[in-house]
Amino acid sequence: MLSNYPLLDSLDLPQDINALSYDEKNRLAEELRTLIINVTSKNGGHLASNLGVIELIIALLSIIDAKNDKVIFDVGHQSYAWKILTDRYKDFETLRQMGGISGFPKLEESPYDAFGTGHSSTSISAAVGYARALKAQGKDDKVIALIGDGALSGGMAYEALNDAAQSNEQILVILNDNQMSIDECVGGMARHLEKLRVKPSYLNFKFRWEQRLQKLKFIGKPLLNVLAKLKYKTRSWHREKGVLFEQIGLRYYGPINGHDIEGLERHLNAALTVRGPAILHVISKKGMGYSKAETEPTRYHGVSPFPKQYGLADDDPGQQKTFSEVFGDTMLTLGERDEKTVAITAAMAQGTGLCTFKNRFPDRFYDVGIAEQHALTLAAGLAAGGAKPVVALYSTFLQRGMDQLIHDICLQNLPVIIAVDRAGLVGSDGPTHQGLYDLSMCLNLPNLSIMAPATAVDLERCLVHAHEYEGPVMIRYPRDLASTVDLISLDENLSEPKSLEDLQQPRHVRSGSDLTVLAVGPMILQVLLAIDNFIGSGYSIDLFSALFIKPFDNDLVLKSTNKTGKLLIVEDGCLHNGFGQSFIADLCEQQTGINMKAIGVKDVLREQATRAELFQAEGLDPEGLARSILEMITQ
Repeated sequence: MLSNYPLLDSLDLPQDINALSYDEKNRLAEELRTLIINVTSKNGGHLASNLGVIELIIALLSIIDAKNDKVIFDVGHQSYAWKILTDRYKDFETLRQMGGISGFPKLEESPYDAFGTGHSSTSISAAVGYARALKAQGKDDKVIALIGDGALSGGMAYEALNDAAQSNEQILVILNDNQMSIDECVGGMARHLEKLRVKPSYLNFKFRWEQRLQKLKFIGKPLLNVLAKLKYKTRSWHREKGVLFEQIGLRYYGPINGHDIEGLERHLNAALTVRGPAILHVISKKGMGYSKAETEPTRYHGVSPFPKQYGLADDDPGQQKTFSEVFGDTMLTLGERDEKTVAITAAMAQGTGLCTFKNRFPDRFYDVGIAEQHALTLAAGLAAGGAKPVVALYSTFLQRGMDQLIHDICLQNLPVIIAVDRAGLVGSDGPTHQGLYDLSMCLNLPNLSIMAPATAVDLERCLVHAHEYEGPVMIRYPRDLASTVDLISLDENLSEPKSLEDLQQPRHVRSGSDLTVLAVGPMILQVLLAIDNFIGSGYSIDLFSALFIKPFDNDLVLKSTNKTGKLLIVEDGCLHNGFGQSFIADLCEQQTGINMKAIGVKDVLREQATRAELFQAEGLDPEGLARSILEMITQ
């Protein structure tokens, strides 16, 4: 049987890449695209961004010493070709699978991965650190940071650029810009200067003359300043984008075609000879080589498995909605009801379900880019000014804005809603993207109310009543389909809530006398499955659903534990310092002689796997929960 990847199969990677002809390197790029599309359509993953950097990765591996030189990826959404061409070609079929390779660079996965990533805007800081460490050891290995234009919207990247420039660290920053087409240089002289400026001989000549001029008394520095101003003025005729980087203190080169391997190698070789920090601006096309991803790069950024010949399916109006979609629909309702409602996201409009709000209320929608810190303080400013802001962030990215959440929102008791998507166990993106820390981080924050809706109806109620509340509210929900069950209807003592305070009392879902179980948020549905499918009618469980986590009204639970003498708390966040352990600590001060246990996620470093596999591994699936319930009852 003929291989789909004959060139890849024939290579000893990565060392054979440099010896290939440019025709062979272009064939290699085609094979890489085919392989990435095949595996990503089967396993899911980040497709469009990886397709856009294939030629760049080939060019890099053609000129650097991959074993010793350090290439640091930002976020890691563009690392698939790197993984394949270093030491993971034969394992690439296991991408994002349990026991397989990660979708992001990872130190412990391969010696070719210089730095583990998953969050944005970190590569330049890490590269500066690497450069300093290598210099201290007397090593001259090259250090390269590969950052996208989206990641460059994060403030941390500019902090790192400023530090690199002022300390003159020896790094190359490759800016992979996939948001625009390539602008041709205007006129023959401009093209000639562009070719001249990337010749190593020119760069060395330029450096030598700068050193000589600096040594001239009185006229040396003024003359350099005049030449620099003339250079900026001349360059602005055909390369305006470089001025900002040059003024910070980096040598700027580009923009260049990110899909021309020969041109990339020529420019990379030149840029790597520069003394001090430099930036090479590369223009690439997101989704390159797969027409569906080229047409809709945002939709094909992060994908679930799909049939590659047909692409991603359109949404079925009759299909059960995800929590993100329910959030988006409810935000649209709030926006129509109250013109003070505004929505904020950090480059995640589609993922958080805010596209409909964006289209309906463009003047009340703010996408701040990958800048979670700014998003939260922006929300604080909007709230202080009389607006009603809702900030939608993934749980893993909320971590990046904790100072702003505490200082600017909670301490000032401002009415900001923080919608925390992807809370709990997430799945195939691995430990960098699990939403496990939000409760542990936020339970002790002043003035902050925290809710965990279990169903679609819960989420709608939480948003509607939080909108009228005069204080900060955090609403956390998972990456999952949202059940249409109304848990309030199962509690005969509860009626339709009229305010946020009405949601604080836990719902009494089932009555029993053997064990009290308190389930946080959507875990109530897992517990119900455990009872119905694996325990049956032999035991009776007094079951409560906690929608409100902070503050928590514990009167009903106290009465129940007085009756049963045993309490089990179930949550999908960190076990240690989570809600369950915190609640047990409080309960011990009020009630003694009760057998109490909390269960949650013990291993926060679990590798990539499906959400169902992660639940099973943690004993939080229905069968595992049934075992925990029976153990508590029979103790």
